Amino acid sequence: MYPVLSNTFRTQRNLLDTLFGDEFLNVEASNIIDDYSVRTNVTTTEEEYCIDVVAPGLNKEDMMVKVENNQLHISYDNQNTDKAERVYYRSFSRFWKLPSDADFNTIRADYKQGILSVFVPRETPASDSITIDIK
Repeated sequence: MYPVLSNTFRTQRNLLDTLFGDEFLNVEASNIIDDYSVRTNVTTTEEEYCIDVVAPGLNKEDMMVKVENNQLHISYDNQNTDKAERVYYRSFSRFWKLPSDADFNTIRADYKQGILSVFVPRETPASDSITIDIK
């Protein structure tokens, strides 16, 4: 590393330590679940859209799946206390804008083996052109 860059990094690190202390940079990531740690996968077939959320170890009672304003909202919110009386908050939230052919009335969700799967059936799209019988 070039000496100028090395000194600049050390100066910035010392400034952060002075302003925030060691606790600011030593957050235990294992105690936090956020939007960046929850993996999702979206697949499409002719019959439905499927959204898989990888959420092992989470309680399905703390999960919420709802549709509002043409958006699918999946979220999780939980608060636990450990033996040392420390409180841990775990939450995530994701939104997907649903396409016009999504059937909101028959959406279903399953939570199995740490994966929340939400199935959004597709309505049969109206044809671009139809022939009208003349009577």
